[in-house]
Amino acid sequence: MAADRTQGAVTVVKKVLVIENPLAGGARRGLTAEVLCRLSDAGCEVSLYRTRARGDALNGIRQCRFRPDMIAVAGGDGTVNEVVNALTDPVPLALIPCGTTNVLALELGIRQDAQQIADSILSGQLRPVCPGKVNGLRFVQMAGVGYDAWVVQGVNLQLKQKTGKLAYVLSMLQQLSAYGRRSYRVTVDGQAAQAYSLIMTNGRFYAGTFVLSRRASLAEPQIQVLMMQGRSRLQLLLALLALPFGQMERIPGIRSLAARSVRVESMTAEGPAEPVQADGDVVTQLPLLLEMEERPLLFAAPEGSPA
Repeated sequence: MAADRTQGAVTVVKKVLVIENPLAGGARRGLTAEVLCRLSDAGCEVSLYRTRARGDALNGIRQCRFRPDMIAVAGGDGTVNEVVNALTDPVPLALIPCGTTNVLALELGIRQDAQQIADSILSGQLRPVCPGKVNGLRFVQMAGVGYDAWVVQGVNLQLKQKTGKLAYVLSMLQQLSAYGRRSYRVTVDGQAAQAYSLIMTNGRFYAGTFVLSRRASLAEPQIQVLMMQGRSRLQLLLALLALPFGQMERIPGIRSLAARSVRVESMTAEGPAEPVQADGDVVTQLPLLLEMEERPLLFAAPEGSPA
């Protein structure tokens, strides 16, 4: 089926490859088994591959005994990112949200409900999601530089396994004192700017149900760039306080621009390499070149989903 940005595209689903991250979700891992049972009961041929390490999703795709009509990803946003980067053919994707955060699932209206997920897969109803690339690596939901990336880099992974989102809150508090010490040269579709931190978001949500940008759209080949141009920690705190109310874009000193390409370079001569996070994991470092792809990926989603 040709990929386009038409809402309501449909594919026939008879063979499903499920790629599961066994470290994601803890007690929610039973959700994958429930979805598998419902797909099998409906007559689907299903193959399950559990990843053994980061980057192993590619092996799961290569070793599948059949060419899948759809690949279902059981994990969080990081697992989705891994599968998206492993794709070599335009196979539609589905989500079984089992991770610490499942922001893309929220964007697509997918709940942790086995029957809803199975019905979405079996219906073949697809929604377009335009991915981007940071230094050649695909991302789906967002990328970040500065404070946002420092928080991701600073998360204690063992604590994350035990406490989930609390590990991110602790990292946020630990990174506050570093804000304002480093600045970045940003070029947004050829327009130059300076920022002390920035988030480039493809979707509306951040860290769960917080609305980061009301202007963003997964279905369009552009990214919404939110730049923090004030240096004081007070401004950062105001932005963080505005996030739960969906008002970050209205905070003075926050500049929000739509773009198809973004370049980011550090303006600070000394210090450690600057991390870049994408879909909740550090994937590369500055300098950064972000480019949006014209050809969308297709995701199974419930009828009437907002994407």
